[in-house]
Amino acid sequence: MPTCKLCKEEVSALVKAHVVSRSFYDIDPDLPALRLVTNTKGIYPKKSPIGVYDENIVCGQCEARFSRYDDYAARLLLHGAREFEKIPNPETGRLGGYLIREYDYHLLKMFVVATVWRASAAEHPFFSRVDLGPFDARAREMLLKDEPGEPQEFGSLLLAWAVDYPVMMDPVPEKIFTVRTYRFYLGRYHAVVKVDKRPFAERWERGLLRPGQPLEVCLRHYEGSKDFEVADRVSQANAGYLAKAFARKE
Repeated sequence: MPTCKLCKEEVSALVKAHVVSRSFYDIDPDLPALRLVTNTKGIYPKKSPIGVYDENIVCGQCEARFSRYDDYAARLLLHGAREFEKIPNPETGRLGGYLIREYDYHLLKMFVVATVWRASAAEHPFFSRVDLGPFDARAREMLLKDEPGEPQEFGSLLLAWAVDYPVMMDPVPEKIFTVRTYRFYLGRYHAVVKVDKRPFAERWERGLLRPGQPLEVCLRHYEGSKDFEVADRVSQANAGYLAKAFARKE
């Protein structure tokens, strides 16, 4: 009998579990399906109308734990985006980001923890670069206890692309001033999640998800970013999607 990686119980069967909530793939039913693109060798673009799921992670009961977190993140970031307050860049005067004055820290932080844990536990090659290692036990404990932890624990920053179309790339490890993190792509958004005992530097700490505090979502541009090469491949792989999307705008 298979064993659930979250509750560690033997069960009759595991379920198809999405690593990144399906809501972030359901962009528009009238548009062609997005393709998943990665710069990992040997993995080629694939259509993914319902996102990436893995049948080797959790049982049905544990999968149900994630619904509240995933649903809230979708409501806030996808359906509530028009209500975000725009923040101008003081140096350029252009749009620099968004301010979310009120949000549920508990649910949004748990969404991030659930996403990074599922990616680490998944056996799908799209998430092969995510490995929580010694932090896996704490992430499991947080999920089982429904406990979001302190802001610096799996400290999370949210950013948004300065574009009108989403891209789906595989999560990647990166270091921010020696602090180990993973970057997750969530359509228009991406989350930087700290997987390190060391705290973020003060300039980064200010942007963390925090209880009772507004959340700043910084804007990023493709041009000049290290994601540009991969983003260009994403654009080419999703040429049909983009052409139809822009045609509808006109």
